Amino acid sequence: MPGKSQIADRIAARGASRAAAAAAVEAVLDEITTALAAGERVTLTGFGTFEATGRAARTGRNPRTGEALEVAATTVARFHPGATLRARVAAGSGESLGAVADLSTLQGLAAPEPVAAPEPAPVAAAKPKAKPSVASSSKASASAKAKVKAEAKKADVKKRADAAKKAEAKKRADAKKSAKKKSTAKDKKKSGKGHAKKK
Repeated sequence: MPGKSQIADRIAARGASRAAAAAAVEAVLDEITTALAAGERVTLTGFGTFEATGRAARTGRNPRTGEALEVAATTVARFHPGATLRARVAAGSGESLGAVADLSTLQGLAAPEPVAAPEPAPVAAAKPKAKPSVASSSKASASAKAKVKAEAKKADVKKRADAAKKAEAKKRADAKKSAKKKSTAKDKKKSGKGHAKKK
């Protein structure tokens, strides 16, 4: 069961830096919490709606003693899943949606960039920059790996479904054969009895 830390790790695995992913998860959860505490309704299209609703005072029971208890009125958070979320959960599709942009570029989520030192000489400026290509290639390879993994998962699901269909078809065929054998055996038994009576 993933928690905040594991969700941040999964986002980082899709191409973002770990610190920026953790900060983004914290920021989203903090905004949702703040809005609910203020009595606002938070709607994330396709994902679902969070809302704060009032619960009236009621009489409850102590589970240990069975004694009646007065439960005060309170406000509780509720979540209603959206259509996209319901469809993905029903389909059992747990695969990742692919690479994400580097979240460290979002204002205020990552540590500020260090101030660049003045360029020393034209010789240093002529050197090719290796970092961006490495970062982009690592993002591309992470995206490619995720794609391959998703395709393998789809193939595995299809393979299992095909195997289940074949097993079901074989089971039906065996049942038909068994029923046919039984009916043939009954017919033979009846015809044998008829011959015996005639004699």
